[in-house]
Amino acid sequence: MFYILAIAVYVFSMIIQARLTSTFNKYSKVMSTRGMSADEAAKRILNGAGVSGLVIKPVKGSLTDHYNPKDGTINLSQTVYGQRSIAAVAVAAHECGHAIQDAQNWWFYRFRQFLAPIAGIASRAGVYIAMAGLAFLLGTNAAEYAGYYNLAYNIITVGICVYFVAFLFYLVMVPVEYNASNRALKIIKEEGLVGDDQLKACKKVLRAAGRTYVIALASAGVTLLRLFVMRGNRRR
Repeated sequence: MFYILAIAVYVFSMIIQARLTSTFNKYSKVMSTRGMSADEAAKRILNGAGVSGLVIKPVKGSLTDHYNPKDGTINLSQTVYGQRSIAAVAVAAHECGHAIQDAQNWWFYRFRQFLAPIAGIASRAGVYIAMAGLAFLLGTNAAEYAGYYNLAYNIITVGICVYFVAFLFYLVMVPVEYNASNRALKIIKEEGLVGDDQLKACKKVLRAAGRTYVIALASAGVTLLRLFVMRGNRRR
């Protein structure tokens, strides 16, 4: 059952990623009727929200857009910065949504930022620790070395606890990303950044991007479940 679940998550992740790319490419070819570029839209959004001091700059790649609170920059990819498409405006608005979350000191966003530097380490370390515990456990004779067996079991438990930090990060990330998208849609509508008949297209772009974070959470959940199953199968 576990392997079926893992395969299902993998297949769906491929589908979601392909759909995101397809949706973004489709609406990258549809120009906003307002004629405003993504970076111009970002400046207008930030000014309207009373957020100042941020630098909007281009970065290499496609869909590499991100807000960096450390250096106060909104980084827009080559397929977004300077572009006047619906997709570009939507993505820029989303990143501005994160900047506004930060400026308003939204606690959910703060919690995600607190977990972010730990999550990358925890996602790898947790698995390595659990696997080390499993290797130790498999090499231990339970009948003769019960103490070592229990130690190995506890090492796996520690690995699970460490990996849970990464899972928690993905769990928090989903509502943070959807909130940024919802803020973006509201601002796009209020500021009239695209035509009224183009709002639905903006929503499609943002929703397609949001689903990738749901898949990331599901993948982390599968890994966490696998660690629990692995520990449960080896319980004395």
